[in-house]
Amino acid sequence: MLVRNPPVEVTDRITMLGTNEYPIYLVRGTEGAALFEGGSGPMGPVVREQLEQLGIDAAQIKQIVIPHAHPDHVMAVPSLRSLCSGATVLASEIAAKTLSAEKAIGLFCRLDDAVTDWLIQTGRIRDDQRRPPLETQQIAVDQILKEGDAVTVDGSSFEVLATPGHSDCSLSFYDAATGVLIISDATPYYMPDLDAWWPGYFSGYEAYVASMERLASLGAEVVCLGHHAAVRGADAVKDFFQRAIAAAQSYHERIVSEKQAGKSTREIAEQLGQEIYEKTPSLSLDFFQKNCALMVKQSLRAAGVSED
Repeated sequence: MLVRNPPVEVTDRITMLGTNEYPIYLVRGTEGAALFEGGSGPMGPVVREQLEQLGIDAAQIKQIVIPHAHPDHVMAVPSLRSLCSGATVLASEIAAKTLSAEKAIGLFCRLDDAVTDWLIQTGRIRDDQRRPPLETQQIAVDQILKEGDAVTVDGSSFEVLATPGHSDCSLSFYDAATGVLIISDATPYYMPDLDAWWPGYFSGYEAYVASMERLASLGAEVVCLGHHAAVRGADAVKDFFQRAIAAAQSYHERIVSEKQAGKSTREIAEQLGQEIYEKTPSLSLDFFQKNCALMVKQSLRAAGVSED
């Protein structure tokens, strides 16, 4: 089953906070807690209100874990760091490098402002939940994570898994003892209301599929996604991964087929971008078309088909 509409319990130790579009997962113990995901900027104020509503002391949160350095997964981190005084921010080395670059954070702020406007216009958040201005054009990372490390939350141990494909800095986290898997954007962007998928293999198609196959092989019982839902139940998780992999493969095959049929890479990217923009116009049409152009490039490279 899908778990949605935060704040909502995913398991007896995990609460989904934030919004459906930008969930943040609170993993709790008796003596400490951690947040997985860094959300869009407004998720800072949203999470603060939700913690107050649930009667949870933010001081219990000792770690803020960033799965990858894209703006919709990091822009609440400064607010969350202020809220959770003394919390350590963790991310991969590549992510930390990106987040230290003022140019990157400047771009992230502009994208986050656009997403925020959309969230307000569609009634998902209030205007007073906008992200406060950043004090610096950097997002500091305190601890570097890599494949094989563990994030420990009051006795629970989440193994760090490198899961590239969506980005080179993408990490997932698996607690074998409870069967909980936190994957962020390692699978396509799933839109439950439309039962539709948008793959996101921006840094490599083959790596993307390999990462999904690796995650599927774990036999998890709960999967916490980077957008829209968590999936609960072993059978539901198995079905989710099968459909996610099939969606990515179908998208890839469509790109290669259309290119071989004579379409230009630009035409393919523009059409794909138009399709996802019509489903979720959270950012500009140009943004989606440029991101689709990245996937067209990755698909053609993987298939050994030349670009224009």
